[in-house]
Amino acid sequence: MIQTIINEPLVLASNSSPIVYDTTNIRTRCAFCCNGGWLDYENGNPIFKVFGNNYNGYYNANFSATISSATAGVVAIGLYEDGVLLPDTVRAVTLDAADDYETISFNRKIRVCPRGTTSLTIQSVPSVITPTTPATPITTQIPIITNATFNLSRSNN
Repeated sequence: MIQTIINEPLVLASNSSPIVYDTTNIRTRCAFCCNGGWLDYENGNPIFKVFGNNYNGYYNANFSATISSATAGVVAIGLYEDGVLLPDTVRAVTLDAADDYETISFNRKIRVCPRGTTSLTIQSVPSVITPTTPATPITTQIPIITNATFNLSRSNN
């Protein structure tokens, strides 16, 4: 298991930038890539590379954060697997004014083939579907992330 956190406000570079964690506060021995571990990750890198390593292939990804923006509008975050957005992880909030805050979270079970690898990133989503007119997406604002936690652990099933 690994848990990474962000305590201080982090302004992302754009509305499609990955979140870069600066602190790992929990990391079990098997969450290293050496000696048969299942994870390659270092602080300051947005990519969590998961190795199947003949494990059962299921991993739990949990994310929560307080999100804001310097501009009023929609802000969205999602989980990407090998560069592809997993749609059921997109969390979007509408901020009525600059510096308003909302809390977002998601959890997702990830399948990794026992002999495969996958790369996970959490990043800002550049546009989201408009509920009333799905053909017209809403361009999102640049997020400010604080009090963020990302947990990644092997599942027993």
